Amino acid sequence: MGGVTDELLVKRGEFVARRRVLKGELTKLAADIAAIDRVIQMVDPDHQTVEQQQVERKAISPFVSGELTPAALEALRKLGPTTSSACAEAILSAKGMPTDPATVAQVANRVSAIFSQKANNGQVSRAGSGTGRQLIWQIAA
Repeated sequence: MGGVTDELLVKRGEFVARRRVLKGELTKLAADIAAIDRVIQMVDPDHQTVEQQQVERKAISPFVSGELTPAALEALRKLGPTTSSACAEAILSAKGMPTDPATVAQVANRVSAIFSQKANNGQVSRAGSGTGRQLIWQIAA
């Protein structure tokens, strides 16, 4: 039995060493990316990095705390069995917010999380599959 344990310990040591090397490479890559971003900013001061765009998208949430869940459930009641994306688009339209694909996708991700949670406590159920990986949700009977 000791032979197997010894072999596993050796393999574990190899993985730990490899992880250390990869962490170093990731740190260097992050520094290289930051340097490139600084040069791009010098050439094009209006350019936003992908990370800045993501932060900006997150910051532009049209919902205050606790507002999205009731809005999502209400949209699902009105629409009947449908996808999180359709609910997100309906919610955004009702608020007079833009329904561009990026905003709809961001809100749809949050709506999907809400519906998954509500499915666990029996308020919402899965009614089937839409296109791709989309689920069809409905208010549970």
